[in-house]
Amino acid sequence: MSVPDNSSDKLSIPGEDLGLVSESNRANITHVHYYAPVNHVGTAVNSNLGVNNGVIEQSVELRTRPSPSKPDAASKVSNRATPSTGTGPEVTEREGIEMRISEDGWRTDQTSIIVQTMETQGLFAVLKPIPNASHLRNRELSPPNSQCFPGTRQQVMKKIHMWMDRSLLWSYPHIFWVYGYAGCGKSAIAQAICEYYAGKGRLAASFFFFRGAGPRSRSARFASTLASQVAAAIPSTAPFIENSIKANPALLTGDTSLSSQFEYLVYKPIDSVKWDRLAAALRHGPFLIALDGLDECEDRNEISEFIEFTIRFFDERPRIPIRFLVTSRVESHIHQRLHTSKQVKLLDLVNHTSDQDISATLDAAIEKENKKRLLACDPSWPSPKDKGMLVKHIGGSYIFMTTIIKILFDTQSNDGLTPMDRLPLILGTSPNFDELYVTILAPSAGLPHFCSILSVIALAKEPLSTSQIADLLELRTVDVVNVLINLHAIMQIPGDDHSPVTLWHTSLRDFLTSEGRNGPLSADLRNHKRIAKGSIRIAASSSQSTSHQYARGYGMEHLFQYLQVVGSGYGLLRRAS
Repeated sequence: MSVPDNSSDKLSIPGEDLGLVSESNRANITHVHYYAPVNHVGTAVNSNLGVNNGVIEQSVELRTRPSPSKPDAASKVSNRATPSTGTGPEVTEREGIEMRISEDGWRTDQTSIIVQTMETQGLFAVLKPIPNASHLRNRELSPPNSQCFPGTRQQVMKKIHMWMDRSLLWSYPHIFWVYGYAGCGKSAIAQAICEYYAGKGRLAASFFFFRGAGPRSRSARFASTLASQVAAAIPSTAPFIENSIKANPALLTGDTSLSSQFEYLVYKPIDSVKWDRLAAALRHGPFLIALDGLDECEDRNEISEFIEFTIRFFDERPRIPIRFLVTSRVESHIHQRLHTSKQVKLLDLVNHTSDQDISATLDAAIEKENKKRLLACDPSWPSPKDKGMLVKHIGGSYIFMTTIIKILFDTQSNDGLTPMDRLPLILGTSPNFDELYVTILAPSAGLPHFCSILSVIALAKEPLSTSQIADLLELRTVDVVNVLINLHAIMQIPGDDHSPVTLWHTSLRDFLTSEGRNGPLSADLRNHKRIAKGSIRIAASSSQSTSHQYARGYGMEHLFQYLQVVGSGYGLLRRAS
């Protein structure tokens, strides 16, 4: 999805054409670029940034200070709502130069009203939990949309149950890390475990990270969201959480580290009531906190510090009645801290994914889809030979299998083929995500606005509806729907214009944004410029639509990401000046 180059021979500063840069109005901005190897892990092609090998910093002079007499379009991107509504991050301006984009529920200048709000409206009003972060979320609107079919993953479930049900009187790891490559079923296992222990009254909290899902991909409201769930699951902790906030209201702002937030909002309140709960814990086992997709949190440094602090806390308090289930891909900032600690029990999911599990899941999925069809497939389909080939083709990746099932039984496709006709075509493709995504996307690539629409979906900071995508690109909603209508196998396409379009799996965003993997289907990162330009246009309007909320919340972040992408040009400009 390349961006046409309409520039002249004159070297210009990106952002100048947006009305944000002038020769007489500049300030310094530093661009940080991380560079690292790209690894391909597992059967399904999976981009993994690996170890960060260093930092390159470049600076450019840029200022967005609006005129005091007449605010410009850029200044309208700033959101000073008090407090945040949760529909997007707040954008604050410091001295007219430094733009800080935050997804905190409270700004750092609001600590004086936090305690007052808690006293008048209650604890949950100030914690501002992310509503779609737990295992109870609507999984179709808030991925991952994963589940374990009955009779599958029994070996893995048994290992987790044995760990969770171990008596507190025995010294045993407090953390269970389930790791593996993209699509091997980590989220489905986390979901099943949460549902099981919620039914037993032993689930304290759960958080399902998802990249590109707004606050669910950042750490700002991570601790407060879990604290709200802990207060609901263990009511006796609520007074201790309230006391922590009264003593230090800054715990709910970005001025306090994630580790401190967890210490005073989650860990110490549970530790304070452990003797009240100890008899029950000895009878029934400890409480569970489940964290799925920890690698999908963009705040890697905060997550690293959080892991280190959590391990240290459990070392010092081995009898606290809490256990952590963590699932993630093998990312360096997680692996380095979890794989050597005695507080962590490890399970490589790749070594616990059998052809028998895939075969059983495949049978259940085909049976489920057959029940939806007016004309069911022949009961003997697929044949044992075809099924064996399909199991090998899937190669242990549950999301790969799920995507294939969606293609086989796609009722909205206009190819005129039955599932029996499509199976040989699928078996004829290469068994990896890239080939599968190309097969699905390529037939629609020639449609008007295809590249622009796919770029917005891939680069958006939170899922957008078809009407929001249309607003950003100045298109009709029907233009967006026309592009997405045949992509049901890899995206959740809602039946209205106002529900978000979501990706079935993060691997699709990796595919679209990883240079060299996707050819002409690439979501060129320079398209952040077009999104920023659309955001500034919408923010300058008087509309109060959801598009306007997104534009005010994320417009400047898209601009700064565009400036980072083309940052090398700034270095040349500065050296020439």
